[in-house]
Amino acid sequence: MSVSDDKYRENMKNAAEFLLKGGTLLSEPCEKCSGIQVKKNDEIKCIICGNTISPADNKTKEIEKIVKFDYRNTMVEKIGKRLQELITGIGSDKNLAEEEQRLRVIDAYIIILEKIKLLN
Repeated sequence: MSVSDDKYRENMKNAAEFLLKGGTLLSEPCEKCSGIQVKKNDEIKCIICGNTISPADNKTKEIEKIVKFDYRNTMVEKIGKRLQELITGIGSDKNLAEEEQRLRVIDAYIIILEKIKLLN
């Protein structure tokens, strides 16, 4: 048996222990070898290569994912759809208080869109 086989078996044993102690399998592959990862207490280990990501490293990567996601376009799209619904409904309310509320919401969405535009 080779050294790599021994290391693989050790990694499998550690992963099995992780699972038995409440760990979960992750759908994201290991960044180093594309192997299967196990997570417990924010610590992530790869079953194949043994790569370990500590809680601090994991939080940094999560923050990077959030920053990379383009919230501006998503917000503009969602607000645009909602504005279209609200504007289409102007005049359909029999109750003037409900109509006034609709107009306030439209105004608030327009202000948000203007602020998003300033961020660009």
